[in-house]
Amino acid sequence: MRNLAEKELKELFEKSRISQRRRIVKSFQEESYPGPQLGLNIIQPDSYVRPHLRYTDEHIMHHSGKLCSIVFDEEGMVQMGQIISRETPYMFLPSKTYHTVVSLEEDSAIWFITQGPFNPNRFSEFLSNTPSEKDNYKYYFDFLKKMAQIAD
Repeated sequence: MRNLAEKELKELFEKSRISQRRRIVKSFQEESYPGPQLGLNIIQPDSYVRPHLRYTDEHIMHHSGKLCSIVFDEEGMVQMGQIISRETPYMFLPSKTYHTVVSLEEDSAIWFITQGPFNPNRFSEFLSNTPSEKDNYKYYFDFLKKMAQIAD
């Protein structure tokens, strides 16, 4: 059995603030668990999340703050943006849907559920022609933030 105490939750938020990536993910099951895998993703506003797809369906639920999930087609064209907040707390992403998440407020966080077991070779795939976190992604990230502001 696993739980998440308030102290650990506060530590996770603090770690996301000082992390080089400005986000942190907490998983609640062992990678080998074959059932649903629950995670908490804490994302700060200056964290670039490269557009990607999952090979399984993904359920996203609001925990705190405000975020925008942006969905793309296979060529990288924006299809839609959806705010994830207290007012709109749930989003379903079918498998193989390219998407990213932009945090619109400090200490924004989402719960996510994907199907296990976790396979690092078959978990996600990045959208081609988008900058990696090691590249200069500033202009592309600025574009994503503008798309998120339009959705808001």
